[in-house]
Amino acid sequence: MEETLKRSNAFLKNLILSSVDGVIAADKTGKILIFNSAAEEISGYSAEEALSHLNIRDVYPDDGAKAVMRKLRSEQYGGKGKLKSYQVDVLRKDGEIIPISLNAAIVYEGDQEVATIGFFHDLRESLRMKQELEKTQVQLLQAEKMTSLGKLAAGVAHQLNNPLGGIILYTQLLLEEYDLNEKVCDDLNRVLKDAKRCRDTVRELLEFTRQTRHLMQPHDINHAISRTLFLVENHTIFQNIEIVKDFAPSLSPIPVDIQQINHMFMNIFFNAAQAMDGRGKMVIKTYLLSGEEKIGIEITDNGHGISAADLPHIFEPFFTTKDEGQGTGLGLSLVYGIVENHGGTIKAASRLGEGTTFTIELPITPYQGAEDENEY
Repeated sequence: MEETLKRSNAFLKNLILSSVDGVIAADKTGKILIFNSAAEEISGYSAEEALSHLNIRDVYPDDGAKAVMRKLRSEQYGGKGKLKSYQVDVLRKDGEIIPISLNAAIVYEGDQEVATIGFFHDLRESLRMKQELEKTQVQLLQAEKMTSLGKLAAGVAHQLNNPLGGIILYTQLLLEEYDLNEKVCDDLNRVLKDAKRCRDTVRELLEFTRQTRHLMQPHDINHAISRTLFLVENHTIFQNIEIVKDFAPSLSPIPVDIQQINHMFMNIFFNAAQAMDGRGKMVIKTYLLSGEEKIGIEITDNGHGISAADLPHIFEPFFTTKDEGQGTGLGLSLVYGIVENHGGTIKAASRLGEGTTFTIELPITPYQGAEDENEY
């Protein structure tokens, strides 16, 4: 019997120590009694450190241990003395906060509490996967929305093109060929101005919905950015803007349609300049993503920023935060489409009054959606 008991105890000990979840047991004072290898990985403490001087209160940030004990003693979380699948943070030795799912119990002798035992399941990977899944779902919904809106916009644009051309042509003829009084000329010039504005919107719509294939060739992304900056930096709105280039050296050429990429950068640069009201600092950074076949580009301005309510909508067609007449709301939609067509991703981070950062990631290898090695 004694030998059987020893074997059973040894088996139980090995079972606990080899558990894939962290197992920590402590007595009433908080002294650690059991601390397996999974607990070492989660906490950053060695079993020797934990058993010699670590207190269970040190495992949780702030008053986390007291909160866990209150829940263990209540009836609401699995019954008195039990706590099931409770998400809580634990504090690593290096100060990092780790989200875990905790299953715990109070150990009793009669009616007396003598110890607690907890099974700690690290949630970092599952939460990361959940965030990735949510991000992918948002991207898919956005792509589907863009496709549907693109088809609708293309139809509308083609229908508007001819009548707009007629309005512009005949308004110009009236102004050129008839001796009209000043008030009538002012009215006709207003018609002409608004018609041209509509024409420009239609042109952007057609560009946004363009279904032509793009010629893909290797290009140096640093050179592409510098070339676009050369084209825009002499524009009046950039005269009082400090432009800082923080380019990673020797980046591999990436396959892009250079015309589309230049158009993308130009849109973002002008958006940044307008957000700063023509006065501020724009930082452009390029880098190689560690462990990935991608190049990252960050474009940061210190302008007025975008509200949390508006931020999720900035890539939607016709959405704009600019004053009426100052923008069509198609610029960032076009940017989104260009990045997506290149197999990349774009996201924006912003705070009101602090500025905005656009982060673009583009693949170094040819996009798998390409129809052949040179074109989409």
